[in-house]
Amino acid sequence: MTASRGARRFATVLFLGVALAFVVTLLKGQWTSLDEVMAATRTFEWSFRPWLLLLAVVTGVADLLLMGSVWAGLFRRTGGNARRADAVRVWVVTNFGRYIPGKVWQLGGLAAYMKGRGDSGAAALASALAFQIITLVTGGAVAVSTIGVAWAGGEGNWLPAVVALAGILFLGLHPGVIRWIASRLGGWLGEDDMTVDLGAGHIVRAAAGMLLAWSLYGVGLLLLLRGVGVTSEISQLPLLTGIFAASYVVGYLVLVAPGGLVVREGAMTALLVDLAGLAVGVAAAVAIVARIWMVVTELAALALVLTWPRSVEEGKERLD
Repeated sequence: MTASRGARRFATVLFLGVALAFVVTLLKGQWTSLDEVMAATRTFEWSFRPWLLLLAVVTGVADLLLMGSVWAGLFRRTGGNARRADAVRVWVVTNFGRYIPGKVWQLGGLAAYMKGRGDSGAAALASALAFQIITLVTGGAVAVSTIGVAWAGGEGNWLPAVVALAGILFLGLHPGVIRWIASRLGGWLGEDDMTVDLGAGHIVRAAAGMLLAWSLYGVGLLLLLRGVGVTSEISQLPLLTGIFAASYVVGYLVLVAPGGLVVREGAMTALLVDLAGLAVGVAAAVAIVARIWMVVTELAALALVLTWPRSVEEGKERLD
């Protein structure tokens, strides 16, 4: 048992080390790009407000913990036994796996870690697949319902947005649809017998949590814009939420881009130019700042969860 725990700790450290190496490389590249873009937009009066930027980071950390809690709930409902706080910590740690090229490291990391600690690896993988489906469907619904209204020129009339949001959520999050998609994804990952057995109530609660998470990301983007001196109004919050959700979903679906790198920034730049009226250079700088903001929040969340008290079981493992 002691040897297996040591192997698990070594694997966790190795996983984090590799993931953080990619994160550092990403940050270095993004910082260089930001310096070049901002140098090309010197006519814009950038003004930094540290307290707003700090508040954006706090909002992002809260958002990540919320998303981890959503996955933890799904994990427990698909057969997992870990207490919620432990599951959230594991999700935050393995979330860095998406920066490793291949986009399967986060899913594999969750399953391997939970199996290694004596929990259900199958439940971890099943819940991770369900979580990704719910994340993408809710993100797509938010993007379509907000951006679609803006493109249609329907400001002030949000009935079409509500109808679109409800329709996409109903169709995309039907238990049968989730089971079908999860089984196909499981087959792609080599798990041909993958099943996700979630009731409508479980899916509704998870979807509600993710809709709140997307809303918080919209708030964070608004704070970020104001924190760097870009004029933005509270009335733009739904649109900014949709822009963030759309760029996130597009970046995630491009499998060859670790963490949606470049693709997400490109999508956000285009949407900020088209919908928020920003100049191309300013929009590009904001998109890069948003990426740096996301990475900083993930690192802050990692530092936070690693300081959490261990569960009784994990505490015993440390003493053995």
